[in-house]
Amino acid sequence: MAVPYAGDAPARRSQDKDHRVETATKVIEAALDGLPSWETLSERLADRLGLDLAAARDRQLVQDAFLAAELDLEWTGAIVYEDDHFRRPGRPDDPPAVPPERLRDVADAVWALGWPSTGHKPSRTVHECFLALGGRYRHCDVYWGMHKHLKGSRLRVVRRNWMLLADVEAVLADPALTVEERDTLEQELESELVAAYLAWLGRRGVGKHRFGNGREADLYDRQRELIIEAKAHCLDDVLVAHGMGQAMYYRSLGEFGVDERIAVLLPGRPSDEAASMLRIYEVGLIHRDGDSFVETLA
Repeated sequence: MAVPYAGDAPARRSQDKDHRVETATKVIEAALDGLPSWETLSERLADRLGLDLAAARDRQLVQDAFLAAELDLEWTGAIVYEDDHFRRPGRPDDPPAVPPERLRDVADAVWALGWPSTGHKPSRTVHECFLALGGRYRHCDVYWGMHKHLKGSRLRVVRRNWMLLADVEAVLADPALTVEERDTLEQELESELVAAYLAWLGRRGVGKHRFGNGREADLYDRQRELIIEAKAHCLDDVLVAHGMGQAMYYRSLGEFGVDERIAVLLPGRPSDEAASMLRIYEVGLIHRDGDSFVETLA
């Protein structure tokens, strides 16, 4: 592919994904004269691949393949992505192509939109940024400019939601999120938090533990005989209590003994009320503090 990969090197793909991307390319090219929408092309691609868009995993496979094909076709000048449809290039109002070395200019234009701006939800998608820029740049330029020059430095992205690095709580509280989107965000944020904690801890013998009944604790520290349950955000006292309850439940299963210690892992310090609750029930608190973690174990 010809797109400017975010890490400046092409990602390795399986033969199955290569097949899906090639199929997506053919589906897009065959439909251009009808000015197809993203939804129409997704449906046609799903049909060609024998996948069901109502199934979360199948839908993700379709969208991943479609996005890869769309980025490549647009970057190489084979298609133009309008506000709500795709077409062939060649009109005077086609947005100009941006070379890789000028993608920072696009990122600066995206950043200038404001994050978040007054009255705007706390996250934006690439497509929303593309629309807000009013046709100044191609969709692919917005995508790669954001990935190369904003991701991890000014903004973070979980699935399609781009937010300020420290604005996770506001994004999770966004009423516009569907239940499925919120669940996905929480799962990915928990995984990221666990990975950061393990890197900070810097030793072996700490990892997930699957119990005999199929339940799984986020972490078990063998050295300290400590069950740890992670939660995606720290300002929701009920969610902190939920994490505490899960850790208590895992201890009650008896695989390690009822005297095993338990703790909740959070991305920041919780409220005084939640911290007090953990102390009352002798549950440890591990929370992120900048690039490190603070541990207060019972």
